[in-house]
Amino acid sequence: MFFAVFGYDAMSTAAEESKDAQRHMPRAIVYSSAVSMVLYVLACLVLTGMRDYRHIDPESGFSSAFKAVGLDGFADVVAVGAIVGIMTVMFTFMLGVTRVWFSMSRDGLLPKWFAKTHPVRRVPTRVTWIVGFVSAGIAGFVDIGSAAEPTNIGILLAFSVVCASVIVLRYRRPNLPRGFRCPWMPVIPAFGIGASLWLITYLAWQTWVRFAVWFAIGLTFYFAYSCRRSALATGEGAGAEDVRN
Repeated sequence: MFFAVFGYDAMSTAAEESKDAQRHMPRAIVYSSAVSMVLYVLACLVLTGMRDYRHIDPESGFSSAFKAVGLDGFADVVAVGAIVGIMTVMFTFMLGVTRVWFSMSRDGLLPKWFAKTHPVRRVPTRVTWIVGFVSAGIAGFVDIGSAAEPTNIGILLAFSVVCASVIVLRYRRPNLPRGFRCPWMPVIPAFGIGASLWLITYLAWQTWVRFAVWFAIGLTFYFAYSCRRSALATGEGAGAEDVRN
């Protein structure tokens, strides 16, 4: 369930590209999450009404349920729809990754070469191509379970860090320019930290080991490169327009 819905944070990464983000961005996230939750619940009710939950195939729940009741044609349509749905979700994930990568490069945490944008479309095409090729390779050669577990723990810990940063920056840098502000401070960020850490406890120990290795690599890169070259550390305050020229 978590892997299916955590892409909604990708909306927030597009705040700089939206109009009146202060008003529209929170509404878009809340409304789309609410609609999807209702659809998920209704779909699960129909699925468990068609077939005993103990006999549902976890790899193709709806298709196998339609086949079990003799509707093979509908099963094929559902299978095709599932593939198309997964593709749209992956495009959403890649949008979020490229925008975060672009922002980190623009701020100096990663090489600024990645922050160059297309002269006409004004989007970070370099990181988009890289993310596209790497994602295609992972999708083609890595088992979905092996790819999902590291993704889950990485995103959950990232959520925890972001929620903590929201609390810290709201009190330490209250006048910092923001696309939109988190309401009900600090209740929502604190709940986000607790919920994320609680979900992490359910992951396998192998996932923890893999993440520890990647986390160590990330910390090494940060202290060896990022912290000394960031716009905040150098006082440059590089903005979006600095890397578009």
